[in-house]
Amino acid sequence: MVSVCGVVVATIAMICTLSVFNGFKGLTTTIFSVFDPELKITPVEGKVFDPTDIIKRLDEMPAIQLCCEVLQENALVRYGDRQMISALKGVDSSFHNLAMIDTAIIDGRFVLQEAEASYGVLGIGLAAMLGVNAAFAYPMEVNMPKRDETINLANPLTSLRKEYVFIGGVYHINQPVYDEGFMIVSLDLMRSMLNYDREVSALELKLAPGVDIAAVKEAINSSIGDGFAVQDRYEQQEATFRMVQIEKRISFLMLCFILVLALFNVLGSLAILMIEKEADVMKLRSMGANDRLVNRIFLFEGWMISLFGAIIGVVIGILLCGLQQRFGLISLGETAGTFIIDAYPVEIELNDVIIVFLTVVTLGFLAVLYPVHYLGRKWLNKRLVVCLLIPFLAVGCGGQKKEAANKEIAVTIEPLRFFADKIAGGDYKFFSLVPVGQSPESYDPSPREMIRAGQGIACFYLGRFAVEKSLVKAIKENNAGTYIRDLSEGLPTERLHTDGLSVGELHTGEAGESGHSGHSGVDPHIWSYFEGAKTISENIFKALSSLDTARSDFYASNYQNFTNELAALESSLHEQLDTLSRRGFVIYHPALTYFAKEFGLTQYSIEEDGKEPSPSSLKHLIEEAKKAEVKVVFVQMEFDRKHAEQIAKEIGANVVVINPLDYQWDEQMKLIAKALIRNGEID
Repeated sequence: MVSVCGVVVATIAMICTLSVFNGFKGLTTTIFSVFDPELKITPVEGKVFDPTDIIKRLDEMPAIQLCCEVLQENALVRYGDRQMISALKGVDSSFHNLAMIDTAIIDGRFVLQEAEASYGVLGIGLAAMLGVNAAFAYPMEVNMPKRDETINLANPLTSLRKEYVFIGGVYHINQPVYDEGFMIVSLDLMRSMLNYDREVSALELKLAPGVDIAAVKEAINSSIGDGFAVQDRYEQQEATFRMVQIEKRISFLMLCFILVLALFNVLGSLAILMIEKEADVMKLRSMGANDRLVNRIFLFEGWMISLFGAIIGVVIGILLCGLQQRFGLISLGETAGTFIIDAYPVEIELNDVIIVFLTVVTLGFLAVLYPVHYLGRKWLNKRLVVCLLIPFLAVGCGGQKKEAANKEIAVTIEPLRFFADKIAGGDYKFFSLVPVGQSPESYDPSPREMIRAGQGIACFYLGRFAVEKSLVKAIKENNAGTYIRDLSEGLPTERLHTDGLSVGELHTGEAGESGHSGHSGVDPHIWSYFEGAKTISENIFKALSSLDTARSDFYASNYQNFTNELAALESSLHEQLDTLSRRGFVIYHPALTYFAKEFGLTQYSIEEDGKEPSPSSLKHLIEEAKKAEVKVVFVQMEFDRKHAEQIAKEIGANVVVINPLDYQWDEQMKLIAKALIRNGEID
């Protein structure tokens, strides 16, 4: 019951808070409705337009009851020694019936024209600034720049059009935008001062009672075209209503956080309940109940707490909002009349009620999953302890497992497995930590893969990737008996180019320089050329001979045979590539830098320091590739083809998908050479 009460209180708070925001929104709408029409038509471009054709179309719509022509402009209003910039809104005679202006008049009356005299109706703030009221006999002076004349800097007053307007009335609607700098005058006066004949700045519409405003708005849009904007009251005061909506949403999110805190009561009480009912659970299990049934019982218990709390909270919240609407139980101030209204306004919306109910129920359902599946299953604690100890047991028994018949050796990438299989001749089972389709520069092995590598006879790596550093460190700390071998021994460290172009000549540098994401400034693709493949194979032969000296001659024979295969393939590729006329290629990730150096080719890299290329670098690359008449664009299977296809289209080349990390290393070398020879047109 305590948990239910927590959910009930949070739900009540959400219902009441959202309803108060709805009430303020409705109050703002009522206040603005004194001036703002139900629909307003304004031009998309320019300040004024001729309304003749539009009015004819509006007259054909039965849903439109009134159409008021409006012409609005700023002017300098003076009375005595006081002056102020004010917005003058010129309206025709139908405005009195369109707006509820009579309800806002606090002094005088609503009058704009009598005989030859022009009148204005001022906001209370403007009247106070000018020091006038409706009883004054002298008119105000209204000055407005002549629209069709340039300003005379020598005598600026000659560039102003002056009119005199008597004070007809003063209104007050509690909105600064209309109260403090706004005055209503006749449409004829505004047209006279602006030298217009038929032009207006807007058309304000009053609709027939009960019509669908959204449907009428859509019909008007279809009729008058895209050159005009049709706004309802919310769109006319978009900033004000958007502010209310933002405050409402932020308050809802804060209340959701409070609800989450309240749901901790559900989590705690359910966990205690599961501990108390342990004996009953054992009885159910002895009667044949399985884990699924027991879990379902406690799940329903937790869900009932959230469901009942949501239902009760929604009912009480709606009841409290109804009482506030009827009796105004909570006032805005201690003294009546301090604010526009005396009590907090509330308005219940069905959408808010549904959203609150679904939010409470959903969060409540999610909250009970944790104690049921993790805290409450005490009978699985022993199994859990055993599972947690398995990695440690595996490490502790690693020496015994190394003597098993598996004879597994871990390698970091698939090409190393290809070289190792050639030399080992089936004596060992090699497995790769980085699976096909993944990049060794970003791949993160799972704990199970790390444990498997530590349990193997040996681990072969290149020492060029970040993942290898953590792997070697873990094996050295936890599996001292595992044989570890760096297969890159004897190979030079080559710096990466960082300008997007990798050419045949590389520069030797230190292994710690920064220039490429994931490479630490050193090109790691040492298996992608024949010199690297030979050195790696030699290191594998030496490592296997150290592991099993009795089989050293067998490994030496396999190594010699594989070296001959490499030499034959290298000679064949030189015969095909040395005579190429087009000696350049584009590649997304610079994986063939060593290959390009070995065969005297030019590699144009799309990727920049392991990042997406910039527009300027792409432009530069395309220009260089066109000069070199490049006809092949390579893209690796683990990278996006978007930029490669874009460049290929620009330079008239073919896109070829390669995989330098593939197990069939020799087939990939042949594929690359074939693509270069045939300009990317391969089967």
